Amino acid sequence: AKILYMIYFGMTVTEIILLLIAGMPLFDSLCLSFGTAGTGGFGVLGDSIASYPLIQQTIITIFMILFGINFNAYFILFLGKDKKEAFRLSEVRWYLGIIAFSILTITINIRGVFENLYLAFHHAAFQVGSIITTTGYATADFDLWPQYSRCLLVMIMFCGACAGSTGGGMKCS
Repeated sequence: AKILYMIYFGMTVTEIILLLIAGMPLFDSLCLSFGTAGTGGFGVLGDSIASYPLIQQTIITIFMILFGINFNAYFILFLGKDKKEAFRLSEVRWYLGIIAFSILTITINIRGVFENLYLAFHHAAFQVGSIITTTGYATADFDLWPQYSRCLLVMIMFCGACAGSTGGGMKCS
């Protein structure tokens, strides 16, 4: 349990530091990191995360997805055992596969909604990470997205993150 708390604390502090380096105020980085780590999604601003720069949104995206991974995988990596063993966990592979599939297909589906493919990818990745982990942050009004994207987001909401993670949902396992 002590090692798992250290991993959780280390990931949270890392996110806070990265957000500070990216120019986010201390109060915002603390609140958003705690909301990301606990996947509770406490937003400081009325538009959730939308008014923050893309680099800060990207950091939050990465950590939402990381906190949705089964902490057993981190435990295996932390102990220095066979690193391939952490990636043999079928639940982690399914979780990351669902995320990759969802980001790719939603990006293709919403490419006409945004100015360029990069922004479509960015917002698709953020919303997928937020929805599958039940964090609830938002960067875009996905209610305006095509029906396929909205339906896929609802389906991954039920799927949820991994068991043994901080994410919600029914769990990939």
